Parts: sequence; C-alpha cells; structure tokens
Amino acid sequence: MTDRTPTLKLFSPLLAISFLFVFFTIVFSAPPAQARGENFESVPCSTFKISSDEFQCGYVTVPEFHAQPNGKQLKLAVAILPSTGSSPTRDAFVVAQGGPGGSTLDTFASFFQPSYFPALKDIRAERDVVLYDQRGTLYSQPALLCPEELQNTLATIAEEISPQESLNLSEQAALACRARLVQEGVNLDAYNSFENALDIEAVRRALGYDKFDFYGVSYGTLLALHGLREAPDTFRSVILDAVVPAQKNPNSSVAESQNRAFEQLFSACAADEECNRAYPNLKQVFYAQVDALNQKPVRINLTDAKTKKTYNAVIDGDSFMDLLFQFIYNTELVPALPQMIYDARGGSYGLIETFYPLLLFDRTFASGMYYSVMCSEDTDFTVNDLELDGVDPHIAQAQTRDTAAFLQLCQKWNVPPLGARADEPVTAQVPTLVLSGDYDPITPPPFGQAAAETITPSYVYEFPAYGHGAMTSGNCPNEMIAAFVQNPGTAPNASCIKEDATRVTFITPVNWIHAAGIGKMNLAILQANLEFFLAPIFLLAFLLTIFVLGPLFWLVRYSQKRPSEPNLFARLAPWLIAFASLIAAAFFLSVLVLLIVAALQNENTIGLALGAPRAWWVIYLIPPSFSLCAILFTLAIVLAWRRGNWIVPQRVYYSMLAVAAMGMVVWFAWHGLLFAFVN
Repeated sequence: MTDRTPTLKLFSPLLAISFLFVFFTIVFSAPPAQARGENFESVPCSTFKISSDEFQCGYVTVPEFHAQPNGKQLKLAVAILPSTGSSPTRDAFVVAQGGPGGSTLDTFASFFQPSYFPALKDIRAERDVVLYDQRGTLYSQPALLCPEELQNTLATIAEEISPQESLNLSEQAALACRARLVQEGVNLDAYNSFENALDIEAVRRALGYDKFDFYGVSYGTLLALHGLREAPDTFRSVILDAVVPAQKNPNSSVAESQNRAFEQLFSACAADEECNRAYPNLKQVFYAQVDALNQKPVRINLTDAKTKKTYNAVIDGDSFMDLLFQFIYNTELVPALPQMIYDARGGSYGLIETFYPLLLFDRTFASGMYYSVMCSEDTDFTVNDLELDGVDPHIAQAQTRDTAAFLQLCQKWNVPPLGARADEPVTAQVPTLVLSGDYDPITPPPFGQAAAETITPSYVYEFPAYGHGAMTSGNCPNEMIAAFVQNPGTAPNASCIKEDATRVTFITPVNWIHAAGIGKMNLAILQANLEFFLAPIFLLAFLLTIFVLGPLFWLVRYSQKRPSEPNLFARLAPWLIAFASLIAAAFFLSVLVLLIVAALQNENTIGLALGAPRAWWVIYLIPPSFSLCAILFTLAIVLAWRRGNWIVPQRVYYSMLAVAAMGMVVWFAWHGLLFAFVN
C-alpha cells in the first residue's frame, strides 16, 4: 500500500510495448457487448485518454453512501475490453489499482493490449476485462486530485529547507486541497474502504456480469478483501498481488518493511560476485552518502515532461533515501540501484534525473482520496507503536518524523474512523491466489501469508526477484493468473517460478556498457519523445540522399563523357559518405531493434536507460566509425574545392553533405557516444 508510484510501473516493458503497439497493432473482432444496466452511461474512450478502439468506455453511477441509495451519486470511470472469444463467459476479469488514489485506467489500459504478455491474452479469450477507476480517482467524478501539492513542490523544489519545514509546507498544501474539495461539495467521509468495497458489487450489477474474477494490486488487495467481507457472492475468484491484509497496518510497519527491502538489496549484491566486485560495501556506501547529502545537499536537474521546464532541484540525504525506497518498488529498477548508489557517491545523478520526475511531477494521483482512505482506516496507532527493532537509525529517524506528520495531518483531515471491524481478518471461501515479491518494500511476503490464513482455498506464491506488484513484472505470474482464472479450484502450475529469475541480475560493467546517450535514445523511444530525434532524423535523411543524387551525378558525367576524377580521394569520397550514411542508419535501427528484443523477451527495459547490454557492444563502434568517415569526407571536400574536382553543383551538394555529417558527429559527441566503446 501507500503506493504512490503508478507511473513508474509504466517503464517496465509496459511503455516499450505501448510504443511498439503503434507499429504492430493486432485487431481482434469483438463479440456482442454484454447487456448493461441502467446505471451505465457510455462515453467515448477519448474521455479517459484511451486511444485503442477495442475498449468500450463509460461511467457507472453509484451512491455516495450505499446506505442512502437515493442520495447523491458518484460516477466511476469504466473501460471494458471485450473478450476475443466467440462465446465468452458471463464473468469478467476486473482490475483495481493501488495507492489508494492510483488510476487503474491510466496504469493498465495499455497492459492488456494483444502485444503485451501473451498469457493475458488467454484471459481475454474467455472473458471480458474490466478496468475501473475507484471513487475519487483520476477519471471518476469527482476526482480528489490535489494540484496544490504540485504547486508546493514547484515553489520549493530549488530551495534548501529542513525536513520538518518541508513537512509543514506539505501539510499546508494538503489542507488547502481539503478546503477546496469541501467547498466544491465533496463529502470526504464517503471516501473510505467500506464504501469503496461496496462499489464493486454495484459495478458488477451495472455491467451485467454474473461474477467477477477480481485482481487487486497493493491497496487494491485490501479493497478486494473488504469486498470479500461485504459481498462475497460478487466474486468467482480473487487475485491478491502485493498484499495488504486487513489485520495489518502497513503504516506502523513501514520502517521495518523499508529496512527489510534495503537489507535484501545489500545482501543480494554482496552475495553476487560481479555486483560485489563492482559495488563493494554497498550498505556502508549508501548510508555514508545519505549522511553526506544531509550535511551538504546537491543540486540536480529535473525536467517536467509536461511543461518541458527544467528545475535545478535540491536533494538531501533523506530525499535520496526516500527515492531509493520508492525505486525499489519497481522490479526493473532493482538491478540498477547499486550503480545508482555508487554514481551518487561519485557525484553523478543521471538515473535519478531520469526517473525522479516521474514521481515528482505526477498529475494522475488522487491525494485527496489517499488521505481520506488512509486517515479513516490506518491511524489507530501512535509513533510509539512503530516497529523499529533492528531498523537502521537513518530509516527509523526519517519514518518516525514522517509518521508523526501523517498522523497530525489526519487529525486535521477530519474523517470518521472505520473502527475495529476494518482491522479484523477477512474470512472467506472464495478461491484466492496470493502473489508477493521478495523485494517489496511496503507489502512484504508475510503480509500475503497473513491474508491467506483465513481464506479457503488460497494459494500463496513468492517471487524471489520481484518488487511491488508481480503481474507487471514478468510472464510467469501472468501465466499463473491465467491458469488460476481458468480453473480457480486448482493450484496453478508454479514451475515457472523456478525457471524465472530466482535472483536479481544486477547491472554491472561486466554485463552492461554504460552510455548516457544510448540511454537517452532508449528513453526517448520508450516515451515516444520524437523531439529528441528531430535533429538526427533530419541530418540522416539528408545524408541518405546520396543514394539518389550520387547516381544522378554519375549519369550526368557519363552522358557528358567526362573522364573520372584523377584524384583517388575524390573518387572515394562519395562511397565514403554513402557508407557513413548506411552505418548511421544502422545505428538508429539497432537501438530500436534492441528495445524490441528486450520488450519481446521481457528483459530489463529500464536498464536500457543506462546504455546497452555488453552483448550489443558493436553498436558502440558505429558513432566513432561514422565520425572517422565524416572527417575524411570533409577533408575530401576541402581538397575538392582547392583542386576543382567535380562540377560546381556537385561540390556544393557534397559540401552540404559534409556539414550534415559533421552535424551528426556533434550530436554523437554531445550525447557521449563517440568514446562509449572504451567503457
């Protein structure tokens, strides 16, 4: 829970596949739509920024308070992906995002496209997939977004302020958001897990399904558990991924969970020969860097992708530690964390500058819903109840301070507590699949085991190399989910867990060549950032005209019966620039192929932000080879003007090619690609 990093998950192969989907779309014919109830209102999917024409979108109307069915109503955003089968079942596979406050539609709309994990297509072959935004989240109405928090971030991002002052300003921003929401007529008391859970059955009735196969991740698992308690007949099966058991308060154990995840990282690196050689004494280096940054914060450049504005942000030790805590949520970021720590010690923050903006400038998270849910359910403790035994002092101090601030804010948020019933273990007799990642920093595997103890039948599995959320981390859990949904009464075949990565393959100089330029290219492709490629695409396009105009100049000379140039350099120059143009095109094509291969094989696409696997070393030879050809060609042009080689139009054209070639050399040099091969 407390999962405020939904956008980061999109950098798993999800963003890569979403981008590639533009080029490799597979169109399925959809069966007739399920009969909808009167509480469903159809709207264009563009309302929810969903571009795929496979989805059917709309709003489901639910009571603000289910005990008052004729009272004020709310609208829940729904996106339905119809089954690809000819005779789908009358149950649906439903997805609920975590947070609380995350948007299911924003996070998962691309996830179920045909080009993503093949196992998920098996689910669609038999049943519809339903994504819905919970009450108060991004596309539902009202959405309890808090732009005041982002405004506070932008106002203070470049200021050196103490942790306590930062917490005070954050509280002021949150309370300003609260005041505005209340003024707009939002009743914050309605945004809690009990009302949220009752929405599940309301959605089922409105959409006309018999039952739900319900998948929840992070807070979505707690929502599913409350749903099992409130309306068990709604569910045919349940999948709990990164589990929050009702009887466990994740806030009181957050320090212990964070410490556990860090220790897991440090010990795994120490036990890995390559990682330990590249990043020795990782734990000591990490906490020493935290201390150093607390004593002397540094400035890093963070760019808001929406506004394109870059901020010279201040980062101190506590911020650095919190960032690593957030990053360890993501399975694909874990392999890069040791290098990130060592880079920071050396004064380099490139990876942080790449990924931190995804958290810092997020505009999709509904903080108002987060505070209402958390403050109504998880404030029945004090800072003295924090589980701090064996926790590193850095973590203990930071979490004690943050928890005190959270409890203080909740007093002022002023929503009624749900009471003891919310903390009772959920007992149910609905087939339930429980998935946990060993690196999960907030909902560790024991949480899943605790939830499963009172549910029958339940099947509990742990993925050794995964972080927070198994379904978005690899093929194996998706194969298990698909098999379980097909036959919930039987434990799914879990042999793929042993075949899957049983340990993290850390990114080290042995297996990865670091090159910021290739990393930036990879990210630009993943983010569909065409602006990054405008200059090289223009230059390359002009260089490739040699294959059209070069033969034309030859034909002109041949038709005029002019002899070949006597100078060998002049005769070779056109071939030189033609070869350079081809290898430049091969370079950009190779980077695209690298991404396609990584995505199709479900390899670490986030690692590509660092450069490329060492197996692709030949890519790094292309920029210096191109540069050598460009320099020789430019020299040939200078000599041609002095010696009068070629006709004047040909010399002018070749001169323009030389300018374009040297422009490409400058682009390669600017992005650190000329000598990356020596790494």
